[in-house]
Amino acid sequence: MIERYVSPTELKRLLSALLVVALFIALLAVLAFLVLPGLRNANAPDPGVGPAAAGGGTGWLDTTDYPPERGRTVPPIDPATVMTPNPALLARGQVLFTQNCVSCHGPKGEGNGAAGGALKPPPRNFTQQAGWKVGYRVDAIFKTLEEGIKGSSMVSYAYLSKKDRMALVHYIRSLGSFDHGPEDPKALAEVAERFRSAGEVIPNRIPVAMAMAKLEGEFTAPAGFNAASDPVLRAAVADPARAAQTLAALPGWRASDQVLAQGAAWGAPANGFNPGVALYAPAQWQELRSALNRELKEAR
Repeated sequence: MIERYVSPTELKRLLSALLVVALFIALLAVLAFLVLPGLRNANAPDPGVGPAAAGGGTGWLDTTDYPPERGRTVPPIDPATVMTPNPALLARGQVLFTQNCVSCHGPKGEGNGAAGGALKPPPRNFTQQAGWKVGYRVDAIFKTLEEGIKGSSMVSYAYLSKKDRMALVHYIRSLGSFDHGPEDPKALAEVAERFRSAGEVIPNRIPVAMAMAKLEGEFTAPAGFNAASDPVLRAAVADPARAAQTLAALPGWRASDQVLAQGAAWGAPANGFNPGVALYAPAQWQELRSALNRELKEAR
């Protein structure tokens, strides 16, 4: 039938095009199921080496997929090894910048990262001299990384070690070719003293997936209750099991009608309570709290 509408030559071209498309789809399938998982495993850090020793690397496709790292105490550091930029510090700073800053500040620090377009105020352009809220001296950037900037999307990076923060300071300053001016000797000495006088404790850390699994394993569902035995509970509770979980995560509800009202009315009916409780008068909340206290006491 199709020969009535297209010539044999045109039909052959159509079939060739379909074959090319089919081969392309097949190659994409092979890439998705075989090549990408293999690349992820090849780029995963050595399980026997912590992220710090591995250069701060994380999982290739999942940034929270890093091996567990046992906590340790870092002794005081000679300020002379960190206060002045050197190739090792700049290389480490570039790694940290790529992991933590590129999404907002962009790969060259120009404030044009993919996630920065929706931020107000916009991310800092490190290549320009104007507009730095805290300043671009060594001590000022170190303070910014430690404390963040209130009223902006710049959060604290105090979870990084002091040495890593200083490496990031030097790399950020290297992105701007403008004259950064002289340092404040007193402020610089105060930062140096922090390295000299005290070490720091690096806490244990585990991948987010492992933390989630541990939390799930430790979770014990609270005991439910029988809402059918009390008309007050029948009117207020849609799902006793979910309502029991909501109350277990709501400290203070046993003694406060207001706390109970806020917890039960918000998120209904997904939280186990009927939406109608949002219209309850104070006397009804008192009655419901008494009924819940009585029922859950008996369910223990």
